Amino acid sequence: MPFAPGIRQRLLVSHLFAVVVVAGTFGAVVYWVAAVQVARGGDLYTLRLFAALAFLVCVLAALVLSRLLANRIVARITDLAFRCRVLAAGQPLPPLPPGARDELHDLAREFDAMAARLRAGAQDRERAHAALREANARLAENVRGRTADLERATAQLKAELEQRTRVQALLAEAALTDALTGLVNRRAMMEMLEQAVARRRPGAAGLSVIIADIDHFKRINDRFGHDAGDRVLGAVAARLRELTDEAHQRHVARWGGEEFLILLPGTALAEAMREAERIRHAVAALDAAGRGLGVTLSAGVAHLDSGETLDDCLRRCDQALYRAKDAGRNTVAAAQSAPLAAQA
Repeated sequence: MPFAPGIRQRLLVSHLFAVVVVAGTFGAVVYWVAAVQVARGGDLYTLRLFAALAFLVCVLAALVLSRLLANRIVARITDLAFRCRVLAAGQPLPPLPPGARDELHDLAREFDAMAARLRAGAQDRERAHAALREANARLAENVRGRTADLERATAQLKAELEQRTRVQALLAEAALTDALTGLVNRRAMMEMLEQAVARRRPGAAGLSVIIADIDHFKRINDRFGHDAGDRVLGAVAARLRELTDEAHQRHVARWGGEEFLILLPGTALAEAMREAERIRHAVAALDAAGRGLGVTLSAGVAHLDSGETLDDCLRRCDQALYRAKDAGRNTVAAAQSAPLAAQA
């Protein structure tokens, strides 16, 4: 690091003053000695010449000594500046050069001690930062691990919930579905009937029900086996489902054994009778067991009269079915009107 302009000159002048003082003192002594010699008979001109020469010698000596002192101090300060640059660069400081134990040497030594403390502090900070980085890395790794565990647990819980939901849906469906035919069972149909009754509006057509029974089903089981009987039930159920318009809340259920119940909301008795005939003809065209075996239905039809209970309506419909059976089967019979007491 170069010194600012004038620093070297000021150092030289400051030391030159001290040297001049010393040289002046030496010159005064010489002059006094020369004066004594003149007083003893020496020449005055010689005295003056001798004094001038002594003065010039003193001045030259002062200049030389001042230059040497200035160079020495400048070199020490230059070394101190160099040490500052080394410290600023973060490099280790070289050992102090041997020299006099003066103020500059003490300053350099204190500077080295300060640099050592700074390096130690920097090393401590670096170790602390390294420990902090390591702790952060461990924490991040732990967080990633815990997050992965949580995600796996969440995914597993989600899968279990979905599986449980599917199982519950299957159980609910199984509780309301007939396993053999895939139709809703008696329990589910009773809920539909009650809902249809609750939705019935005054003055509307109300609702009608059809209870259909496969003719001679026991004979089919005895002659062709229960597997053939199951196929007949499945084929009849499929045909009834095709003929039922669920979009208009018309539903079919396996009512029990070989009986089926068809719910017809908003349907008068005459229209329900026509629907029952259409169903009877469609089933009669089936080859249910796949062996050229014809299947027929007998059906009873009832309309829920005003003021009548659902149980009474179903009872009348069941009675109409028995009359159809008694009439020779493969026929449809309308239920008798509800007694006036039931309608009241």
